[in-house]
Amino acid sequence: MDKFENDWSDWNPLAEHYFDETSNKYESVNEAPAKDNCKQDRITKQMQYPYLVIKKSNQFITNNMLRNFFGDIIHDIEFRSRVFCVYFHNIGSLEAAWTKIRQFPNIIFCVENRSQQNDTFLPYQPNESEETKMPESEPTANAVDLESRSIQVSANPKKHPEFFKSPIVIKADYNAKNSLLAVSDVNQRYLNVKYEFTLERCGAYELQKIVEKDQAVLHYRSGRIIVTPHNQQESKACDGESKFPQLAKKCLACNCYTDNSCKFCRMPFCNPVCFDALAAAHKESCDKGRPPVIDDTITANIARVKLPPSGSNVKITAFEQTNVLYVRSAEIVTEIAYYKVLSDVMMRGKLAPKLTQLPQCGQLVIYKSNIQTVRAMVLNVDNPQSVYVVCVDYGNVEITTLEYLHECSAYLAALPRYAVPVLLRRVPRRYMCPNVRSMLYELDHTYTFVLKYSEREFDFDKGLQRVVLIESELNRSLNGLIKTILTPVEPLLSEGGYQEDYLQHVHLPTGKGLDMVVMDNTFIKFGVIHCTILDYAYEITQMQRDIQFYGESVAKCAFYAAPKNNLCIAKYQGKWCRGLCMELVGDGYPSILFIDYGNIIPIHVDDIRPYPPQFIFPILTTEYDLLGVPADITDEQLARLEKHLAVGAIVKCDEVIYNEQDNNYSLRMDAVQNLLK
Repeated sequence: MDKFENDWSDWNPLAEHYFDETSNKYESVNEAPAKDNCKQDRITKQMQYPYLVIKKSNQFITNNMLRNFFGDIIHDIEFRSRVFCVYFHNIGSLEAAWTKIRQFPNIIFCVENRSQQNDTFLPYQPNESEETKMPESEPTANAVDLESRSIQVSANPKKHPEFFKSPIVIKADYNAKNSLLAVSDVNQRYLNVKYEFTLERCGAYELQKIVEKDQAVLHYRSGRIIVTPHNQQESKACDGESKFPQLAKKCLACNCYTDNSCKFCRMPFCNPVCFDALAAAHKESCDKGRPPVIDDTITANIARVKLPPSGSNVKITAFEQTNVLYVRSAEIVTEIAYYKVLSDVMMRGKLAPKLTQLPQCGQLVIYKSNIQTVRAMVLNVDNPQSVYVVCVDYGNVEITTLEYLHECSAYLAALPRYAVPVLLRRVPRRYMCPNVRSMLYELDHTYTFVLKYSEREFDFDKGLQRVVLIESELNRSLNGLIKTILTPVEPLLSEGGYQEDYLQHVHLPTGKGLDMVVMDNTFIKFGVIHCTILDYAYEITQMQRDIQFYGESVAKCAFYAAPKNNLCIAKYQGKWCRGLCMELVGDGYPSILFIDYGNIIPIHVDDIRPYPPQFIFPILTTEYDLLGVPADITDEQLARLEKHLAVGAIVKCDEVIYNEQDNNYSLRMDAVQNLLK
């Protein structure tokens, strides 16, 4: 008995309930669904409800985020293989979802071309016929609906004309025998000089400012009209001029004014570079207590134009391109010397005799207009009515005639130069648009910049030093500011577009005997032709470089249907141009008027982009009524007329007339009457 009670090895209190099948009672059993059934349910749901497939591109794309983004239009959401299948109640809910996605294109990314039976996001109908399927994404060649258009389009698309200016300075100007330009410009820097102020010269921009200074006129800009007070034109010496020799003396090496001198012999010198050049002559004469006598050989070894050292303060004297500026030192001694040079040129230049014959390239002359007297170096004399000169004390390039050029004396020619051209680092060369001009016109002598550069970044091809200019007071980079203004930004689709009145329309000159450039003649049978002047034709070609950059590199919108009367960027014959949407007919080909040329072409929405607000380039092409063209012109007459007024041709107009009552322009050409006989 004791043995039996102490043996507990086989005792299991749960064994009775475990082996008793009557205790295993289950009210219901839920079997796991088969994988095929889950796939079948998903296909059934996709056939019943329209849906979108959204990629989980980041961790913030969640079920709750999608429900909050779309709202109550969602029927259900499934997540599988890193994508969300979002089902909507009906087609209207799906269209509302697409509208919201277009408003915020950078939030939701839909997956296209999935391997289901349907390639679109609409529900697949198995019984639909082939005729009711969605059209192909790529438009066919005959998809343009011309019958539904109320605006006439150009019948014969023609290539847009291009015009390029001849360079101001070429290699032959440096290689010519006894070339003064090769002596004055050793680095051949002016091979890259450009004239960017044609619009100001033709009166497109009225930029005037009255400058009142006690001494010389210091504020001079390319293209800006400066009104000088009458008392500054007088040749009397001011108090500062009489006291200046007491304050500073000319360096014996570079001829610049300085207050540095040897304490023993009183020899004036600017810096250690000048002192080293004078060291040999100074060593012989310093013991005698008098400054050395310097000949021209030492002076020739010192460069006339020197860039201030890195870290020094400078001021801008002129701007040549969007990435090329002229600077001078803002140190007090150098600044006083700079003003003294300007005063000497103004006072002594008034008595200089006029040139009797055309100067040579590289010759230093006095450029004396009604408002300014400056030293200038001649760059180009191919046309006596358009002589290109560069004002050496400022840096700006001007176009003048022989009557404004005077002889430069040896004294004025020997005065030092302070304006040095520099290349702004990482700033592209772009079209000098009005917003850039307005900003640059404000950079007068009151702003001081800190000059930063490394000699290793000298551009030998352009003969310029790459620099960074930092505004001294607010520590802002001028390079970054100009680059920001120049870089176009694609506007959001939710933003309103820009209409034609957003741009300035420059009116062309009127009168008799004017030369016009034909930009488009596709509507000549209706008596309409689009023209501009040659100077503006060059500007239009320069604009295309920036527009092409925007269409190829900046604009990311895959397609865009511009609203009616809104500006856009459209591709025509492989090049992006500025356009104006004239009509939408629902075939995917809006009628686009290319405002810089004049032709109207149906362009597919895949080749249209939103218009960036940075492109405020003026409209330089005008529509003209061609007088004398009959309403029933024959094909033979039209062919002769199109040949005479070919696209890109420069034609002589007998008269350009402005009609105030109709607010339009007309052209009268006697040659047209002979062609229509």
